[in-house]
Amino acid sequence: MLQLLEFTSDNIIATKADSQLKAGDYEKLHPIIHNILTKGKKVRWYLEIASFEQWSDDQFLQCISHSDDFEKICCVGANEDDKRIISLLQPFKNAQIRFYSIENKGNAMAWIKDT
Repeated sequence: MLQLLEFTSDNIIATKADSQLKAGDYEKLHPIIHNILTKGKKVRWYLEIASFEQWSDDQFLQCISHSDDFEKICCVGANEDDKRIISLLQPFKNAQIRFYSIENKGNAMAWIKDT
């Protein structure tokens, strides 16, 4: 399940993923992405991972149409195993992608905001 966080503002989409992401989770992001793009800005995505298990490739491909519209993606995870999500984000080739441990969540938020 993908939950929007209060940190979402301007061109930053802040989310928390629990367990398994599904197609319906991505549908939550589309209106926000389009709103950012209509302002002439690039998307910055803060993704906090809790107990991440699976990201289905076919569901993930639904977001790929916007891959060029992302400038930064920040993943925050509880353990080293959560770093594997970085490989799934490779289609976002124009975006800067970083992984932070949950202990460095503040640094992650600062990085995603920084211009």
